[in-house]
Amino acid sequence: MTNLGKWLFIAGLVVAAIVALFVRGMLLPWLVAGLGLAVGLLNVKAGEARSFLIAGTALTVALMSIQVQPYNPEWLTYLVLYEKVFITHAVLVVAVLAFFRTAKD
Repeated sequence: MTNLGKWLFIAGLVVAAIVALFVRGMLLPWLVAGLGLAVGLLNVKAGEARSFLIAGTALTVALMSIQVQPYNPEWLTYLVLYEKVFITHAVLVVAVLAFFRTAKD
């Protein structure tokens, strides 16, 4: 993980939280998704792909289960949604790259 990648990851989490809590516009979820894609492309090396995919999948499942709980306050539901958007886009890129690396071998 590079320094740029670490900062992109932190920025993605923070931007997702800000969008969820304060903005909720139509364009900014695309920014959160784009940051997730950038993290997936720039941040995860081939040797880290397996642990990233396992952790990302577990985190996505946990966020999904938190999101559907009926007693969550509205702000928490949005926060979990946007964090999930960020994480799943990063996982998507790493999974596709790992798939192509595996198919190539």
